[in-house]
Amino acid sequence: MGRVELKIGIVLTVDGVPGRGAEFIAETAAYMEQLGFSSYWAPDHALFFDKIDSRYPHSDDGTFNWLTDQGLMEPLMVLQMAAAATKTIRVGTSVEVITLRNPVVRSKHVATLDHFSSGRLDYGIGLGWMKEEYAACGVPWERRGERADEYVGAMKALWMQERSSFHGEFVDFDNVVAFPKPLQKPHPPILVGGVTKAAIRRSARIGDGWYGWKMTHDELDQALVLLALELNQVGRSLDDGFRLVSGIPHHGDPEDVCDYVKGVERRGISEFSFGLALSRKNWREQIEKYARAFID
Repeated sequence: MGRVELKIGIVLTVDGVPGRGAEFIAETAAYMEQLGFSSYWAPDHALFFDKIDSRYPHSDDGTFNWLTDQGLMEPLMVLQMAAAATKTIRVGTSVEVITLRNPVVRSKHVATLDHFSSGRLDYGIGLGWMKEEYAACGVPWERRGERADEYVGAMKALWMQERSSFHGEFVDFDNVVAFPKPLQKPHPPILVGGVTKAAIRRSARIGDGWYGWKMTHDELDQALVLLALELNQVGRSLDDGFRLVSGIPHHGDPEDVCDYVKGVERRGISEFSFGLALSRKNWREQIEKYARAFID
């Protein structure tokens, strides 16, 4: 196929089982960089449950198919390991449930990783979909959108102001000393993930880009129309450096989705990621297939 304009990344499930831990992260990241991939992404969930009643938005029947006793390693720590093993590939969260972390503490984590990665961090954020996870973390499910907006505002204040102040309902501080500031200015790019209208509006209001996931071409068309309208409402446009990222989980032959990826590229998406569950033994061969299909 051969891609010229579209940047290709991989979202890797790193669960910490034997053979998929720190060494796996470093080796896969270094090999992806060697093959020409643009980005290495880490997904996020704090907890899972044997029974989940919440509807998963990215499956037809709303169920979330996850292995028993499987988890996810903490995304920023995964990305720190990937960044240490590479020099050019960008690292990002795909996407972090921002409302489950204290924003003051998390802002320091993000700024630190931005330094450790030499300014290669993309901070993908979302609200999540699992009500059970919110309850276990002691965070109200209600008004999570307003909470997320405040958390982003507070983080930006901590990153951008010499002496940082923020006064909101969920976060409040005045004239605090918060260093180091991120290496990227004014801060690491914030990519708002989600396929709902609310998520798309949020990306236009407070994001540096939008990250869509597992969308048909028709769904992507509708989302991009809404995104352009929402950006216009706040005096912005897609021509102002606003990043468009999308991706899909994939477990088959890369050639099977070439037409889909071509359609995504025609719609103006500039970065595309594949969510892969790599074999502990054959991961090199798996990654090579995607490189041959989509990277010149």
